Amino acid sequence: MKHGIGALRTATILVVLLTSCSKGQDRKIDKEINAVTIPEFEIEFPKTNFKVEKTEAHHSEPTESLLITNWILQGETEDGPFMYYVTHHKFPMTMHAEIIKNPKSLTDFFESAMTSSATQLGGENFRFTNYTYGKYRGLEGICDVFNKNGIIKSRMIKVDNDVFVICAGGRKVNIDTVDAFLNSFALKK
Repeated sequence: MKHGIGALRTATILVVLLTSCSKGQDRKIDKEINAVTIPEFEIEFPKTNFKVEKTEAHHSEPTESLLITNWILQGETEDGPFMYYVTHHKFPMTMHAEIIKNPKSLTDFFESAMTSSATQLGGENFRFTNYTYGKYRGLEGICDVFNKNGIIKSRMIKVDNDVFVICAGGRKVNIDTVDAFLNSFALKK
């Protein structure tokens, strides 16, 4: 399926931005965006012939602007396309008040983001479990893609005012490799 990798890239962009924003948009950038500090972290990408690429995209909403930073490893083998990535952005200010009033809204936010991006690949059979990283709340999700010949597994973690998305998947991808990638994420403190 030759268009699989294109669809995979589309889904990567959608997950990464949590909206349909594309790389390289020309926008006026707020001073806040230029001052974004990313908490230091470590992660071990699988060893492949492909290279990890870092990208940045700016997404503006009427109430705020976000800088989304991505580290993506994607490629294709004889088994089909794959991707591994980490995304960082500030937690939307509009959601802070909402999660104080309704703590379940954080889970709803994470589920919605994971579901909307994976449906671009024909994602189905979504399974979600609450996830914590130390003291930080998150959500883990997994779904079937490529007509049940592949999976996408993701973790979204809210770290104070930051959000990390750690995701891996593809056609005939090895779940042990996916889990090793997800489990290798560690904040430096």
